[in-house]
Amino acid sequence: MENFELREEIRQGDGTYFLQTSYNAESGLVQSVFYRDGEMFDAVAGPVDAASSKAQLRELTKETHRQNKRNFRLLLSARDGISGLSDPGPHLRLAEALLRRNLHREAIAEAESAIAKGSADSRAWMVLAEARYRGGDAAGALAAAGRGIELSPDYPDLHNLCGRIHLMQKQCRMAAESFKRAIKLNPYYGEPHLNLARAYLLNTILKQDYELSRDLAGKLAAGMERARQLNPFIAPEKFETLGRLVAEEEHEKALELLERLEPATGRSIVDDIILELYLNLIQGSDEFDPGRIESHLGLIRDMLDQNPTFADAWNALGILYTVQCKLLMDRAGEAFGKALEINENYHKAQKNLRLTENDRHGIFILLKALLD
Repeated sequence: MENFELREEIRQGDGTYFLQTSYNAESGLVQSVFYRDGEMFDAVAGPVDAASSKAQLRELTKETHRQNKRNFRLLLSARDGISGLSDPGPHLRLAEALLRRNLHREAIAEAESAIAKGSADSRAWMVLAEARYRGGDAAGALAAAGRGIELSPDYPDLHNLCGRIHLMQKQCRMAAESFKRAIKLNPYYGEPHLNLARAYLLNTILKQDYELSRDLAGKLAAGMERARQLNPFIAPEKFETLGRLVAEEEHEKALELLERLEPATGRSIVDDIILELYLNLIQGSDEFDPGRIESHLGLIRDMLDQNPTFADAWNALGILYTVQCKLLMDRAGEAFGKALEINENYHKAQKNLRLTENDRHGIFILLKALLD
């Protein structure tokens, strides 16, 4: 099939965005990309079934475009929906969701709103620091991360972020110390093992600290083995290539490869699903796409097949099953309503519809409690 492309300008609030979704026959991917001010800031991509027909590929491309547009509008319109709330919680959750879509300015604004409204959660400072870091503001990012560490000194993600900021500043010794602190706080946290290897390699290239460069091959081998064990979403051949480059002392190429090793972890996939459900609810919507929910369930079940001890995935599975209960109750209400259309004096259907509506309201309240 020939390549297929959709383009659309989207105006939301005071921003103008451009969405381009395309199927590329050569790569076998459908990719949906957002641009602002001519710069790409967010992209999603996925493979397609090689046996798909031309009509199926076109429909998949269109559906990917529609879904990405819907999720994006849902995210941005949520800002208007919570602007008058005094509770900092929704602002923090929205800031996290905006950060995931690389909307850094918007994420900073929501994180600052959460802090201004009294949030004592170090995650607000974490989001603020991450957004500033991605925007190139190393000093601002480090200041925000420092405030977060004051609130939660044992939060490994904040120490890992501090290390990344120090790497941006080419401060290899301080970066390594931050990554080691993150690993000490959580030995099963995979990302700082990769980042510590980045610090060692950058230090060797810059020739900053002799002690950090001692036994480079040994330290990298041990760190990469641990990182491989803790990062099942990274293809094993990537680690093999990395080991070969280090053995050949191709340190610049090894560092380039490490910089690209930023897979979507199981935790981030779970968080994205929960945030999507949360955004629906904080805007007062109790409508869920059954196909979307089934797709989420498939992802979570696959994760649990790979890692049966992934507690966050089990929690997400429970929430998704609750959403499914809500969808089934909707269908039950429709069935009782249909019975009353046929016979408006059908007392049993009247009673059942009333009971179902009560339960639907109860499930909606339950979902809000589960997602808060």
